[in-house]
Amino acid sequence: MFDNILCQPNATESLKAELDRGALPGSLLFEGPPLSAKLSSALELSRALSCERDAAWNCQCPQCSRHRTLAHQDTLLLGPKSFREELAIGAAMMERAPGAGSRFFFTRAVKKLTRRFDQELYAGEEGKLSKALPLVRSALEGVDACAPASPTGRSVALSDDEAVKEAGKLLGVCAKLEDLLPAATPVFQVRAMEFWARLAPYGKRKAIIVEHADRMLDASRNALLKILEEPPEHAVFVLTSSRKAALIPTILSRVRRYRFAQRTGDEARAVVERIFKDDAAGVPTLGEYVSRYRPSSTGAVDGLARDFAAAIVASAERRRGPFSEGALSSLASSGGPVQAAIAAAQSATANFGASDEAFAWAFPAMIDSVGSIFAAMLRLPGAGLETQRAAELYASLARDAMLRYSSYNLQPAALVERLADAFADGLQEGRR
Repeated sequence: MFDNILCQPNATESLKAELDRGALPGSLLFEGPPLSAKLSSALELSRALSCERDAAWNCQCPQCSRHRTLAHQDTLLLGPKSFREELAIGAAMMERAPGAGSRFFFTRAVKKLTRRFDQELYAGEEGKLSKALPLVRSALEGVDACAPASPTGRSVALSDDEAVKEAGKLLGVCAKLEDLLPAATPVFQVRAMEFWARLAPYGKRKAIIVEHADRMLDASRNALLKILEEPPEHAVFVLTSSRKAALIPTILSRVRRYRFAQRTGDEARAVVERIFKDDAAGVPTLGEYVSRYRPSSTGAVDGLARDFAAAIVASAERRRGPFSEGALSSLASSGGPVQAAIAAAQSATANFGASDEAFAWAFPAMIDSVGSIFAAMLRLPGAGLETQRAAELYASLARDAMLRYSSYNLQPAALVERLADAFADGLQEGRR
């Protein structure tokens, strides 16, 4: 149990002890920095809750077999997440270190994405799922071919070289599918999850894993709080968060917390060598290792994001007058016309992937990068109310843009133009 979780002894030993005593609570919070194995631990806990034997990692009971391939009916996954780096690492592993372990890593990475489109999460909102279903089917068909063994238990379906090629094709499919994920857990999914959680399990217990619970909007938080107050006895809720302080106190009061630590130095190198099957020389942190697998144009998108951020701040300044705070004023002074920034972004990213699916990730990446720019400005000396208002306004507008992008298939160029206008109008209104 938890054999696949490296260098997190405090959290895993506590979970083991509580499972052995039958003292595991119904609601848990796994909190800690990114890349600290929170989701992997939640999935392993879900397997242990269903196991018919001793929950050893190589247990061959039917429950564990389904859990290892993320196909078990008693687990539900929801919440926003970025999958591109993990998928790219898995595809690289299949080429660098062919074998069952690398295939297993890649297939689980794909399943972590596709399980977020389970029909149980879209009960009553099937129309929102219709666009994603063809991509889900393509991803599942491709990942079955990449799996270390065929679903019937025979030998591998494809040779190692063929599987590597199939994995490469899947990266584009998964990028499109990830773009359809809601930017924040919508309230209809929380309500659908609540209905599902109260149904009897197929096996022993159900596990509901809510990633990035801190990103929920008020309606979703309130709906989640309702079931945490009276959870079904056969269900265990696992929330994950890298920002515990962003969770509302009423949710924190209803969960037992488990702290996951940052893995650096020897611990990070152990993860790279044993999990990612790569040379760990010169790896100081997992974050720096994973950053190598971000899409090759991420740096270019970051530059486009800086230009767009400067352009929308300059546009706002022209409407409302000069900013008094140095950071915003400096950003405005370096900004050009908004339309020029949008046109440059379209040109550099094949119209945000419309002309080349390899850039399908570019629009969400640019929106996120602009948000990071405003978040970084808040930490600068002299940042005050103006900067805070700009950062909060952008965050709200970015969520709306991503919702419209994922739910209504609106054109990215039109969305960023609308965002720029709303940003300028919002700051001008806030000054009155």
